[in-house]
Amino acid sequence: MISEGGRPTRRTGQVRAWLALAVPLFLATEAHSEEPKSAARMLCRMEPGSGRLLCTVSFAAPEGRAISWSDALVVSAPSAARALKSRVTSRSDRPSEVVLAFVLGGGAGGRIDVQARAVTCPVSPRSGVCTPETYRVTYDFRPGA
Repeated sequence: MISEGGRPTRRTGQVRAWLALAVPLFLATEAHSEEPKSAARMLCRMEPGSGRLLCTVSFAAPEGRAISWSDALVVSAPSAARALKSRVTSRSDRPSEVVLAFVLGGGAGGRIDVQARAVTCPVSPRSGVCTPETYRVTYDFRPGA
């Protein structure tokens, strides 16, 4: 609406402000939904005779992309499974896997919660940009199971 003097009304200013906020958010959401996403999972196994639990976080890149780097951060773990290191990076020859080790002790079991991160890049011909991705993976640890 425009007032008699040719100036925008307060309502017009509010609509413009709303559009200025909403349109970029809509465009960012649309662009983000088209980006390829990889998948992450965590499998754990008891290491016989060592008193350790080994968990492997694996990443699978979408078609046309490759994992170039990854790491895993232990966010929480039960007292019966203490992380040897809270953050572990992938080896250079196997960037799609990170191995976490936990020392088994007394106490209750519970959920091991890990933040897994990876960087995926386009494969040959390298056109496009590398993108970071973050996931939450978990494992329900039960002592003696």
